[in-house]
Amino acid sequence: MSWFNESWRPEINWHTSAGQVLDKLVNSLPASRPWRIIVFGSSPLQLAVDPTFLSADVVIIAQEDVESFCRAAGLLKGQADLYIEPCTVVAFTASADWMERACETQRKHVTFILPHPIDILVAKIKRLDEKDLRAFHLVRDKLGHPSEEELIKALRRVVDIYRPSFDEESGNNARENTELLWRNLFGKTINVAQEIIAPALAERRKNYGQQNQGFREALAHYGKS
Repeated sequence: MSWFNESWRPEINWHTSAGQVLDKLVNSLPASRPWRIIVFGSSPLQLAVDPTFLSADVVIIAQEDVESFCRAAGLLKGQADLYIEPCTVVAFTASADWMERACETQRKHVTFILPHPIDILVAKIKRLDEKDLRAFHLVRDKLGHPSEEELIKALRRVVDIYRPSFDEESGNNARENTELLWRNLFGKTINVAQEIIAPALAERRKNYGQQNQGFREALAHYGKS
């Protein structure tokens, strides 16, 4: 079974700086009802892979607005050195089945959901700054994954990141970032159009029962430099 088809059941280190901030968040949320909060970005790697992998923020997605509770507890940006960054669900780029791999862990009345490392890493492709590159190396060094084949399969599942950005979005280029990542992580080049985009679109076409109409045009659109 492929690594990213397995559920992630790590040992969570709540003594890390991210863990302590999340415990402060737990204490700030009303205990009169349960809460479900997704933790993504670099914090899950600190919590479950390497406690020395630091970040300036703990990025979360909650089912309800938690900003007022965070502000009252002094946990927002500008209030704490390590702060909570509440986001909406669209901030996390992941495949449709990412929840099947995720780890759920309970802290009092709050359930935290930590995405699998492959989903955390894939979500970093569109930005891919120096810290994001370190995250890829960290996971490879500590867990022995992802392999080149695993990462290709994971990127095929989020092929839409290779679409041209909207005008309002930053100029980050997922294709160029993927090529940079391959040189940095695997020491080789990759043809994104042939190895990721084309197979993903072919599988999508097969699943949707489509014929060849528009397929070549779509592939050409994805494969533009």
